[in-house]
Amino acid sequence: MTDDLKQQFERLVADPPPPSAMPSESVFARVRTARRRRTAGALTLAAAAVVAVAVAAGNLADFNSSPPITNSPSAPVTVVTGPPTGTPSTTAPTTASSATTGSTHRTTTGTPGTPTGSERPTGTTTTGAGTTNTPPPVQPPAHPIQVGVVLKPTITGRTVAVKVTVSGTVIVPRADGKDLPADTSFLNLSGGTQYYWGDGEQGGSDGGAVQCGGKTRRTGSETYSIETHTYTKPGTYTLRYVVSYCNTKGGFTTTKTAKVTVK
Repeated sequence: MTDDLKQQFERLVADPPPPSAMPSESVFARVRTARRRRTAGALTLAAAAVVAVAVAAGNLADFNSSPPITNSPSAPVTVVTGPPTGTPSTTAPTTASSATTGSTHRTTTGTPGTPTGSERPTGTTTTGAGTTNTPPPVQPPAHPIQVGVVLKPTITGRTVAVKVTVSGTVIVPRADGKDLPADTSFLNLSGGTQYYWGDGEQGGSDGGAVQCGGKTRRTGSETYSIETHTYTKPGTYTLRYVVSYCNTKGGFTTTKTAKVTVK
């Protein structure tokens, strides 16, 4: 094959016209065109064309086929590909790169934002700054130091019997510089009692040698009966009962009255 024929063949392969008929017919048309262009060396050109027809016919399959590149062209050959076809995937991508024919393809799979591995937050979330101090338990308010008295008289003829109930919170009195024992009854924590029958007669009890000035509180109650009293004349009388106890400032008294009618 001569140099001119070789160059003609290389141009034919590098810049093929779009096929307008079957590949074999297209190749034969090219060969005939080459014959018309060159008048010298017709026999040699015809032989080369036959070889080209055989090679091209063996490699082309349909209208969309491109002639194969069997030799390295003298000028760079640019292959232009169309946009990728196919159904877009709804799965979010994971990027991978591959170098194929000098171009980079990015294949994406997976879900964005999903941590890999077993990365899960563990531990305890602490809010606030520093250590929170637990407030001390709220103490109930102290009972006020006071004593209540309830009188329940029972009349038989002209004789009266009275039950007395004393209750409240007091300061334990002291004797010989010490608080009275814990088992002391609530009435015996008093400094004594006095009661007046309303007809000039009276009675009472002595608290003994006790003194106020202690600090120990005691809350309690006690019911007891005072001695009976007989009136000489019918009438309505006022019974008055007085009891004394200790507080933080010394001593105080509580007074209670009740009406008694005898016939």
